[in-house]
Amino acid sequence: MSLAPPRHVRLRAALLADCEQVWVWRNDPETRHASLDTDAIPWETHEPWFRETLGRTDRRIYIVVADGEDAGVVRLDVVDAEAHVHIHLAPEARYRGIGAAALRALIGEAFDGLGLNRVLGIIRPDNQPSLAAFAKAGFGLMEGGNVVTAVKSTRDLP
Repeated sequence: MSLAPPRHVRLRAALLADCEQVWVWRNDPETRHASLDTDAIPWETHEPWFRETLGRTDRRIYIVVADGEDAGVVRLDVVDAEAHVHIHLAPEARYRGIGAAALRALIGEAFDGLGLNRVLGIIRPDNQPSLAAFAKAGFGLMEGGNVVTAVKSTRDLP
């Protein structure tokens, strides 16, 4: 994967075949350090969770594809008309604008595809790359306690 900014970022529905790659990305040391839960996830925990997630109607998981290459994962945990977003990128996909582009694509899917009204992300205040990606994707950032909440709602749209 090139270090240049991607020309095209899209999302595709995750498949069972993506399970191992998503696990590897999630357990990357930089990803773990930036996450709210910094513990490594054992394969014996991840594999059944991933399999179950693919069948849930209240959770959507997508693979981020940048210029034709798998570059990360985004997930929506849906409750009523809103969802919490979780994102992590492959190490080689970081710091290239892929996160912000993936979040913009996710907003389109959440609002237009799923009919949601609001999407939230919970971010560690020291996770500057995520804060920047959410801000570039048009989320408002609200500090509170030990986290920053990123919020995007349909009323924010032009």
